[in-house]
Amino acid sequence: MLTPKSQFAYFENLEETIKIGFALYLIFFVAGCISILVGSEILSNILHRGRFIEIVGGVIAFGAAFWGIYWSTSRIQWLGEIHIWLDKMLFGFLKKSNTIIFDGLIVALHQEERETAVNIGTGEQGLLAQSIFSQLAKDNQLFAALLQSGIFRYWIWYWIMIYGTFLSSILTAGSFFNIVLGSDPGGKTLFSVFWILALLHLAVTLFLGFFLLRMTKQTVDSMVLSHQNEIASILRANIKRFQMTL
Repeated sequence: MLTPKSQFAYFENLEETIKIGFALYLIFFVAGCISILVGSEILSNILHRGRFIEIVGGVIAFGAAFWGIYWSTSRIQWLGEIHIWLDKMLFGFLKKSNTIIFDGLIVALHQEERETAVNIGTGEQGLLAQSIFSQLAKDNQLFAALLQSGIFRYWIWYWIMIYGTFLSSILTAGSFFNIVLGSDPGGKTLFSVFWILALLHLAVTLFLGFFLLRMTKQTVDSMVLSHQNEIASILRANIKRFQMTL
């Protein structure tokens, strides 16, 4: 049986995961920018020399940068808004997921009631879904099934992959302009590395996005199947409240 303490620990772990991912990708981005500015030849010379002091210094600098960024992100309250904005600008899977959730939930209503529900605003639809999930979260068996499905963790990895896709794409563009300007004769190697990384991140992000859409539909359909009357009751009460405020 899930306890409030175990639920808190689970979501706290998810929050830690996304902060670590954000910090690592930010370090990757900074290192990529430095490599573009320094040039591939100088960077190659530094790596080939492989001096112990330089290696140790690099490890220490990496560790200090990671903990500095991680500490900073731990105090950022708007981190969630960043990846939501990136998703809206690049992929739109969150909006599609919200649509799937709402369309799946109103199946619990009768046909004529669904037509009324569809006509309410997008913001109200989101509030309706939130109200239903907050009510159903009290069902320990259902909530445990949601946690075991891993849907929340998949969303976290999707957000992390968005960071990687966005930052590696910027580095790809930066290294490409370096080649065009001719400021780095060996810049094609850096461009190839960043371009491959960007494509890999894009492929994983798209895979996770479409996988999450399918998983969301399956999850909502399962919830409606097991809690149809309760969901219908919550929908009717909230739809009536929204209509009274119009």
